[in-house]
Amino acid sequence: MKGLPLQRIAWLALIVAAFAGLFGRPAASAESDEEQSFQELQKRKWSEVFFDPCTGDWKKNWFLDGDDAVVSADKDGMTIDATGGYAVLWTNRSFEGDVRIGYDFKRLDSHNKGVNILYIQAIGDGEDGHHEDITKWSQERADAAMSDYYNNMHTYHISYAAYGWTDGKEYVRGRRYLPLAGRGLEGTELAGSYEETGLFDQPGRWIHVTVIKTPRDLLVRFEHPEKTLVCHFRNEDKPPIERGRIGLRLMPGRKSLIKSFRVSSIGEGPP
Repeated sequence: MKGLPLQRIAWLALIVAAFAGLFGRPAASAESDEEQSFQELQKRKWSEVFFDPCTGDWKKNWFLDGDDAVVSADKDGMTIDATGGYAVLWTNRSFEGDVRIGYDFKRLDSHNKGVNILYIQAIGDGEDGHHEDITKWSQERADAAMSDYYNNMHTYHISYAAYGWTDGKEYVRGRRYLPLAGRGLEGTELAGSYEETGLFDQPGRWIHVTVIKTPRDLLVRFEHPEKTLVCHFRNEDKPPIERGRIGLRLMPGRKSLIKSFRVSSIGEGPP
């Protein structure tokens, strides 16, 4: 570039830098904000406090709401069959504070309506006999109708492998139930919504699910054979969730296989 004016050299350098930024950016720098937030939380000192391979007697670690649902387990994992009616499978144990939940999920149905839900730290609202310990009023949930939960429990809720009843569109969303407000699901939505993710359209594929819950944030990482998605749901204006049981809900027509279910916490040792 001998003889070129300094101003022209400067402009050429800017053009080269711009093209390098567009076409030569390392993959790591393209990491999403959600992925970065997830990795920061992953670095915390988690201690595993619960593990079920889901290949043995499921009643050892879980109890079922839903008289028309069927749960079974074998070497492949634990099958939750809600093709006959609603199902919610709860951990026998409750968990306090921040938790990390991990499990493998396989969709076994082709029913593109309704949802799969992960309930995180559910307790009763304490009103009209709905004790904080939800085992004390299990008989009221024999049919596992949705209203028995959002009207009477405090919990976080994550919908996944979920499809709208009217439009059939797939989504992942978060909620914080507000039973004392008396408005059903109105106003329970958490900030953040992910539409048409393409993760759950084909049954029969294992997807690894990791959820990290803090009082006001839910980070969910889905590791699909062909892609990975991290979702971030933010509780901006509702009371935090602090403790309770973990549940797996399937709406009628849905059937899922679960294995290697584990829960970790911060600063809590094994039971």
